[in-house]
Amino acid sequence: MRPRGVAGREAPNPMQTSRGVLAICGGGNAGHALAVATSRNFVGRVVWLTGSQEKADRLRRGVFSEDGLRSTGVIEATADRMERISADPEEVISIADIVMIAVPAFAHAIVLRQIEPYLKDDALIGALPSRSGFEFEVASIVSGIEPNGRRTVFGLQTLPWSTRVVELGKVVNFGALKAKVLMATDPAWRAPSVAAQLTQILGTEIAPTQNFLNMTLGNTGQVIHPGLMYGHFASWGGERYRESEIPLFYAHASDDIGAFVERLSADIVAVAAVVEARSGGSLDLSGVLDVHEWLCMSYPTQTGDMQSAATCFRTGPIQARKAPMVEGPRGTFEPNFQYRYLTEDVPFGLVIVRAIAELAELGTPAIDEVLRWTQDRVGKQYLIDGRLAGADLEGLPTPQNYGITTLQDLIEWYSARRSAKPELQHAHS
Repeated sequence: MRPRGVAGREAPNPMQTSRGVLAICGGGNAGHALAVATSRNFVGRVVWLTGSQEKADRLRRGVFSEDGLRSTGVIEATADRMERISADPEEVISIADIVMIAVPAFAHAIVLRQIEPYLKDDALIGALPSRSGFEFEVASIVSGIEPNGRRTVFGLQTLPWSTRVVELGKVVNFGALKAKVLMATDPAWRAPSVAAQLTQILGTEIAPTQNFLNMTLGNTGQVIHPGLMYGHFASWGGERYRESEIPLFYAHASDDIGAFVERLSADIVAVAAVVEARSGGSLDLSGVLDVHEWLCMSYPTQTGDMQSAATCFRTGPIQARKAPMVEGPRGTFEPNFQYRYLTEDVPFGLVIVRAIAELAELGTPAIDEVLRWTQDRVGKQYLIDGRLAGADLEGLPTPQNYGITTLQDLIEWYSARRSAKPELQHAHS
């Protein structure tokens, strides 16, 4: 068996970074991608926390085999710096200087509570991606993150890659690499130095923004995924598809579908503009991009026609991906409305934006249209008579669920996390 992390590895690139021990939390698509990416760019030790002993065993059998965990697609590499895989958070987190959480948004709070007792006092903890409202969850669970605290939290707006596990513990595919990914930190003043560190570790440009509200409002997954699902299936009446008839999620985005996604994005940009204006300049929300602008920033060399969001979808890098389906009788398929595009990107995305829009007393017609359709399809209740008052808001990271009941409360919450004395910057800076 080939030794991990020493023999058989090329000399480190001068641009690589060393920061002790890096822990990955999550054994899905993003976790596999991180295992490979960190082995390429991180000179320290890499460890991996999974949600169960059974999964840890399966990952160990693949990663520590002769062939190891390798990647295909736009990144070809091997996770040869992995040192330890465990389901025990004490075994993994207690030695970690950097903790990267790569799990679905509904599991963020679960993982944070699991790892919090074992975090180092000066740990750098982050989510890839953070999704909307992550900052409220982490602030309520993890101590030591106040403006002059020793711990730092970061969140990425999206994953740096489009990625899928091909074979658990053995093969992961990188379908596309984003040119730039926005991020934020709490405390906010540490964002530039953390962005520089993550740029080296992840191998793509990580650009800092001023505050976490840029991540919550600028969460592009909440625009693209529900928007395209609505566009493809809003008029679906129960018909089934043959495999050859399943729509391609991006490549079959019509001009009308693209226009609706842009309307959804415009609702969010309008919310950001109101909040920024009401803050009197204390909150810079320039990281909340129009979806068309974001597509052009993320895939500038991989898109054939950048005239509109629709043309970006149709000529971008992920052309073969099909809309999510569940298989039915006789080889037929129907839309999978329980897929994460609706079950994650709506409650941990559009619902949070809608809650902020209520604080700002701003209408969001396209968001409301998607929320009404989604809650019918997935059996949830968010909107009632045009207000967020449904039973399924409980447990979601809306600002109201954390005692933030006015727009001024919201502005003050983010503003308070921005200031600190430069001389108190610690080793992350």
